[in-house]
Amino acid sequence: MGGCAAPGDFAVILFRKSGTGSYSSLISVLLLYLLLMALVLVFSNQVLSELEVTPSPFGGVILVATVAFPAFLAVLVLVNVARLVRDRALGKPGVPFKIRLMLFFTVVVLLSAVPQAILSANFIRTMLDAWYSEPTGEALRSGQRLALDYYGRTVDDLDDFVSGSLFRQVVRDADRVPRQVWDDIQQLKPRIDSFQVFTADTLEELFFEGPNEARLSESQVLRARSDTVSRDSSGGRSFLRIRTDVEGGTGRPIITVLSVFLPEAFDTAADQLSRGLETFAQIEELRGVFLTAIFLFYVVFATPILLLAVLVSFLLSDEIIRPLVNLEEATRRVAEGDFSFRILTRSNDDVGMLVQSFNRMISELDRSRKKMIQTEKIAAWQEIAQRLAHEIKNPLTPIRLSAERLRRKYRDLRDDPEQFARVLERSVDNILREVNGLNELLGEFSSFSRMPAPQPAPVKIRGLVAEVAGSYSGDGTAVVRYDDVDAELEVPVDAAQMKQVLANLFKNAIEAAGGEVTIVVRSDLVKRGNSRYCRLQIRDNGPGIDEADQAEIFNPYYTTKRHGTGLGLAIVERIVFDHQGQIWFESVVGTGTTFFIDLPLSRDEKRQGSF
Repeated sequence: MGGCAAPGDFAVILFRKSGTGSYSSLISVLLLYLLLMALVLVFSNQVLSELEVTPSPFGGVILVATVAFPAFLAVLVLVNVARLVRDRALGKPGVPFKIRLMLFFTVVVLLSAVPQAILSANFIRTMLDAWYSEPTGEALRSGQRLALDYYGRTVDDLDDFVSGSLFRQVVRDADRVPRQVWDDIQQLKPRIDSFQVFTADTLEELFFEGPNEARLSESQVLRARSDTVSRDSSGGRSFLRIRTDVEGGTGRPIITVLSVFLPEAFDTAADQLSRGLETFAQIEELRGVFLTAIFLFYVVFATPILLLAVLVSFLLSDEIIRPLVNLEEATRRVAEGDFSFRILTRSNDDVGMLVQSFNRMISELDRSRKKMIQTEKIAAWQEIAQRLAHEIKNPLTPIRLSAERLRRKYRDLRDDPEQFARVLERSVDNILREVNGLNELLGEFSSFSRMPAPQPAPVKIRGLVAEVAGSYSGDGTAVVRYDDVDAELEVPVDAAQMKQVLANLFKNAIEAAGGEVTIVVRSDLVKRGNSRYCRLQIRDNGPGIDEADQAEIFNPYYTTKRHGTGLGLAIVERIVFDHQGQIWFESVVGTGTTFFIDLPLSRDEKRQGSF
């Protein structure tokens, strides 16, 4: 959305559905949201995995990123809040509405997040109570005891069998009839899964029966301890084996190896039982701390989501209030008299329809204003013509009578020459007086109709007031006080024309009082919309203006004075208007009158129109 000025005096504001800035902001927020989700997944997996395994070397990096990301979002939020505070201090339109929208979005996020947090915490606590209850722990411990008991019985059974005298008798002939010995072992101990026979001196394999995973090489036989049960694994299976050194039937020493396979996945199951029991013990011991950690974990990731929601609220509030701000700008310009202002939009939504209705309204107002101005011009000139005719007709009568009197006396010149001289002197005086009055009237009318455009320059307003006041005070009848005028205040005005304004107002106050009068001048700084003004107050303690005359005093040729022309206040209003200012008054009969003049402290384009 942006504003531009068309050629000439036609000004527009352009609405767009979505500007480049809006799209880029939306994409940025989306990327931040995706980054947040990635951090949530990575950090949560890291935290959960560290409950069971050694911490990852990347854990510190992930932790730093998890802390830095909310800090980055917080900085963005603070920057936007600072801009909002600055805009509010500057009085920019739409800021209060934007604040309400942001509060609304934030409250909506909190209303949805807080119940979710409570439910999640309650659900986790309930699941912990269900999963990590005492029966569950006892079941894990019982499973571990059963696994250990099974393993111990298997070891003891194998050791007892090999150390017994019966086994020694059976394997004595293992070097001569190993097959027969294996069959005997199977009958005596069916749990034996493999049988292997070696010569003790050369480690030559004499016999092997059983799964190939249990078969020993020469080096493995040398490393094996005699008469000791050992555990080994091969091919994904675990088994127990024991080596026995005996004297064979041929009289030479032999080595026998018996193996018993453990159930498939026995090691995995035992390891899982051990780790599960260890995790259970940790959580059981730190259950309270674990619930607190889960709450903090939720807060850690809820905070950036809340900050992200605030950023989204800034973006959405900007999108919502931007058309309203532009409408406010347009209405302000129209209120200041710029009826050439238009708003263009490419959207066809409700805002677009509102803009079109606004433009139609301004067009109708502009046409009505032009018609009214034209009507007022015609009426004003009719009034001026009538007043001029009246003002010119009044002195014509004494001029005509004086001329006729002269002609009569001239014809009677011989009878009384001295009387003719007296009549001539009196008549010429009357004629000159009336002619001078007409000349003054036409001079003021000419000045009023051809008043030059002001040439503004920075002027210290107190010096200007002091210069004019010096001409009207000091004679004992009028006192002009201007102590409340700021000595350092500079206003861009045409000094000569503003002197004329002040002189007219001072003169009117003095003439209306008809005697002693006190005039007090005061300056203030005021703000209207986005513009700053110097406000001058000229207050007198005269008789005031009658209520019936108050609506007419700025009209040309309207006067309550016997010999006034009625152009003084009309000229004052014209000069103030040409300075893009405003003038009005407040008056109470018997108390006095106060005139207010607002003069802008900065110059912008001149307003169009004619007086």
